Amino acid sequence: MTMKYLIMTLLFVSLGFGQEKIFETNPGYIVVSSDTAAVPVYVDGTLIGHTPIKNPIPVLQGPHTVSHHPPSIKDPFLQYGLIEEMKQVYVFSEDTVRVYLNTIVLDEELRRAKLDYRYTNYIGMGLIFILIWQLFIISS
Repeated sequence: MTMKYLIMTLLFVSLGFGQEKIFETNPGYIVVSSDTAAVPVYVDGTLIGHTPIKNPIPVLQGPHTVSHHPPSIKDPFLQYGLIEEMKQVYVFSEDTVRVYLNTIVLDEELRRAKLDYRYTNYIGMGLIFILIWQLFIISS
């Protein structure tokens, strides 16, 4: 019998002091459009849907990243930093931000970043070879 009263007391206390609203502030919205249909849309790394998205995407107030590429462990350009065409927006409470994804430019930027990374690797390997060669000359 006391267990029943204890549970009832805890239930009333939790209802009285519980959280009244789901969010502290009202959410903001992101409206995404694209130059191509059926483009996947990722907001903060989460797949939201494919274009065209009819309804605005509700998000909390703050900075958000919108792209058509998922964050990937296999692709270091998306893992360690933003590509120029990945959109970083700041959404205020009860505000709507419009984002346009130009997928052609984004693919070209990704290709350019991968090519730069490849050149950097070749230069690094060349410098290591020169260092080993110099150490071999000094030790002879």
